[in-house]
Amino acid sequence: MINFIYAELTLVTVVCVVCVIFWLNHGLARSSGDGKRKSIVTAVLIALCVWLIVTGALAHAGVLAVWNARPPRLPAIPLLALITIILVNRVDGFRKLLDATPRHWPVAMQTFRIGVEFAFWGLYASGGAPEQVTFEGRNFDVIVGLTAPFVAFAIARLNLKPGVVIAWNVLGILILSNTIVTTLSSMPGPLHINWPGMPFTAFAAWPFVWVPAFLAPLAIFIHVFSIRQNALLIRSKRPSATFLS
Repeated sequence: MINFIYAELTLVTVVCVVCVIFWLNHGLARSSGDGKRKSIVTAVLIALCVWLIVTGALAHAGVLAVWNARPPRLPAIPLLALITIILVNRVDGFRKLLDATPRHWPVAMQTFRIGVEFAFWGLYASGGAPEQVTFEGRNFDVIVGLTAPFVAFAIARLNLKPGVVIAWNVLGILILSNTIVTTLSSMPGPLHINWPGMPFTAFAAWPFVWVPAFLAPLAIFIHVFSIRQNALLIRSKRPSATFLS
C-alpha cells in the first residue's frame, strides 16, 4: 500500500512540476511585456488544466477501464492529445514562441521521465504493474531522463553539436517507442501478449491516466521539436551553393 501511494504521489508531483514550468513561462511572458506571448501561454495553460481534469474524471468514473469496448477507449486519449499538439503547433504565434526557446530547454525537460519511471516502479512494488513495464524489465526510458540534464548542460555550456543532439533525441524516441509497445502489449485487449504476471491496467485509473494523456505525448513532442530545432540550426550553417557563370 505504501509503494502504491508513493507511485501516486510521484506521478502527481511530476505533472505538477511540468505545470509549474508552464506557469513560470507565463510569468516570464507577463514580465517581458509581450502580450501576444502571454496570451498564448495562458491559453495553453488553461487548456492543459482542463484536459487533465477531464481525463482524470473519466478515469475516476471507470469509463476508460472497459477493455472490451469497440473502438478501444484508452488509446483514444493519447491519440487525441497528439492531434491537439500538432494542431496547436500550426498556430503561427505558438511556433514563434517555440522558435525563441533556447536549444537546451527541451532536452532538460525530458528529465521528468525519471519521476515517471519511479512511479512505474512503485506500482510494480505494490503489485499494481508487471515487471516488464519498469526499468527492472523492458522499460529503459529512465536512461533518457538520467542523461537529459547532462546533454542539456553540454548544449548550454559547451555548445554541443546539433547532430549529436539529434542523435540523442532519435535514441530517446526509439526507447520511448519500445516502452509504448511493451506497455500496450501488457494491457488487456487485442494487443495483449502473454507476459508473465498480471495485465497492466493502471493507465485506466487516476492519476496514472496522465501518463498516456499528457506525459507520453509531451515527451514525443519535445523530442520532435528538439530535432527540428537542431536540424534548422544545421541547415542555417550550411554554405550557400555557388554556381560558376
